[in-house]
Amino acid sequence: MVSQHTLPNFRQQQGMVLIIGLVMLLLMTIVALAAIRGSGTQELMAGNMRDRNMAFQAAEAGLRVAEELLDDPSLLAFNNTNGLYLDLGASNDELPSEWSESDWQANSAAVGLNLEGVASPPRYVIEQLTRLPAAGTEGGAIDFSSQLGAQENIYYRITSRGTGGSNNAVVLLQTIVR
Repeated sequence: MVSQHTLPNFRQQQGMVLIIGLVMLLLMTIVALAAIRGSGTQELMAGNMRDRNMAFQAAEAGLRVAEELLDDPSLLAFNNTNGLYLDLGASNDELPSEWSESDWQANSAAVGLNLEGVASPPRYVIEQLTRLPAAGTEGGAIDFSSQLGAQENIYYRITSRGTGGSNNAVVLLQTIVR
């Protein structure tokens, strides 16, 4: 026979295990929600980094196409159309890197490449900068025979604009070539 002293007395129970269990469940839920939120943020950051990398690669492709165009002997005249300009910085303070989206569409040349995954093809602008005089042509102390072989250098500033998977990711690259 079982005595009364060995059976638990349910009237003396106060539910502490239930309260502790609910607090632990609440803490685990908060940790799980923080992990879900963190993984979502990391996924957004990875997508943004991918878009920026694609935009960078597209802008780099635009630079390379423009550089190849400068090597072409049948280069068109710099008449301030088709992305070929005469020294924009000398005439005003507006540089291509500060152009708006509509200015880029209207005043630049599109790259004829079919790049997969970008929102729009890269565009470029080539500026023929003011000619810099060759060394010694300004009255320097260089003898006449060394001036005969000197040539004037023409510098070009190439600005390329590339977009990533969306038009929100934009990269501008600029280089100066001689």
